[in-house]
Amino acid sequence: MLNTKKIKKLTLVVSHSSWWKRKKYRKETFFILKKYKEDGYKLIKTKNIEHNSLTVDSRVFKQYFLLK
Repeated sequence: MLNTKKIKKLTLVVSHSSWWKRKKYRKETFFILKKYKEDGYKLIKTKNIEHNSLTVDSRVFKQYFLLK
């Protein structure tokens, strides 16, 4: 039987300059990661994404690498 491993890369918003948007984005990220965990994925690595200072966007992104 073949042992095939699936690696999934997710880019999710983890923070914001506004307190209520920060709370909203963290909650959304939690539920997305929880869904993948219930599907059998395990977190293997996280990576912060550099903020582009040329844009007005104040969201903070993070990449999640999952393995099944």
